[in-house]
Amino acid sequence: MSRFHIPHIIAAVALVMSAISAPSFADEDAVATVNGVAIPKSQFDLLLKSQVSQGQQDTPAFREELREIMITREVLVQEAKRREMNQSADYKAQVAAMEQQLLITMLFNQIIKDMEPTEEALHAQYEHLKEVSATMGDKEYEVRHILVDDEAQAQEIIAKLDNGADFAEMAREYSTDTGSKNNGGDLGWSSPERYVKPFSDAMVKLGKGQRSTTPVKSDFGYHIIEVIDVRVNPFPPYDQVKDQLRKEMLTASRDELISKLRDEATIVKTEDLSSEK
Repeated sequence: MSRFHIPHIIAAVALVMSAISAPSFADEDAVATVNGVAIPKSQFDLLLKSQVSQGQQDTPAFREELREIMITREVLVQEAKRREMNQSADYKAQVAAMEQQLLITMLFNQIIKDMEPTEEALHAQYEHLKEVSATMGDKEYEVRHILVDDEAQAQEIIAKLDNGADFAEMAREYSTDTGSKNNGGDLGWSSPERYVKPFSDAMVKLGKGQRSTTPVKSDFGYHIIEVIDVRVNPFPPYDQVKDQLRKEMLTASRDELISKLRDEATIVKTEDLSSEK
């Protein structure tokens, strides 16, 4: 055999073919026979298509290599059957699981075809999101904060900052926000809706370089907020977000169908899911 030495492609063959039941291929063209068992051209074509879609170049040499791989696979399958491995409960459970996955994949592919949004629907969704964005403002804020549990402590920190203490050092020493304290309280760039309302309400009232002069209370505790910078964040043009909109609309349609099918199904949960001892 040539440079394509093949264990990984044998695995790919198994992956592509494992969930497909074996019908009679008596009337179908075969690429080879092994101990009288035909290797159908349709399976060869399916595997070739799979390999090419992953970047493999379709050449006469690779096709011949692929046939040899399928012959090897058939030899191994026949040996496994000789050992009656296909009669085990584990084998049958795995075949059932792979058949389920294949059917789900085929269903999702069909859903994508059936629910493909029209250009009109994509434009309508774009305009809707643009309107929603406009109501939320078109600015982004680069902010940092110090979060503490006690209002009195927050006021003491503000007093220290007023007297020239370094904000980043105060954040590293006192902040309880473990996600930002080691970065000097830096939260990066975000739009107001990404934060809880008390925080965002206080933030948008501050200008570039300004800091809150009183503690800002939220469900997380008391914040001292400093706005490092502010920038306009215009809504992206349609062509830039069209593909993402399409994916989101397809996902929403798929999830809606799944919820509908579950709601309509008669589901009885009977098994105890506790681990066996």
